[in-house]
Amino acid sequence: MEEKTLNEKESLEIITRMIQETKNKLEVGDGNMLLLWGYVSVCTAILVYALLLWVQTPQVNWLWFLIPLIGYGVTQKQKRKEANVKPHSSSYVDKVSAGIWKSVGIIACLFAAICMAFMFCGYNCWVLMFAYAFIIIGFGSIAQGIIIREQSLTFGGLFSIAAGGVVASCAICNIPIYITWAIPLYILCFILMMIIPGHIINRKAKKLCRKN
Repeated sequence: MEEKTLNEKESLEIITRMIQETKNKLEVGDGNMLLLWGYVSVCTAILVYALLLWVQTPQVNWLWFLIPLIGYGVTQKQKRKEANVKPHSSSYVDKVSAGIWKSVGIIACLFAAICMAFMFCGYNCWVLMFAYAFIIIGFGSIAQGIIIREQSLTFGGLFSIAAGGVVASCAICNIPIYITWAIPLYILCFILMMIIPGHIINRKAKKLCRKN
């Protein structure tokens, strides 16, 4: 029996069909991870912003670590809960999406380690983590949006990367990055690339459930 070799057109059709099938299998709650990380990031940013204006001490910035501590802890708890209640095999698109966000998390750990190393040498380069939040997470949002064909994710990611470009340019040109505009910009980016898309995805999932 001869194996059939797929041409380029057939391969693209198969990939497109896989993506479309995944999109059509949206379930209520599929946007919850975006909402979790989005709200944790925004609430933490508001807390840091308020305390910096109130007490005006740089030690307040250590509160940024609440984002990975709370986000990762709740994410793992939710995954275990879903595995027990609704076990299912992951599709190829699910695995690609998981790989994207896992890579984003690994980069965060690497960048944090770099900032720590420089801090112990007497240098402050924590603006790297701020730029990371805009650019790397923005890229993850764009990639996720392309995979599931959700334009709000793509738009939010593009906006965040553009904002990150501004922040990085200011740092390179030694232009002061004031919290009065930098943190509100951070909050806006996470609203656009996580919170709004998360609600949109859940709303679309509810509509699909009603139809089925």
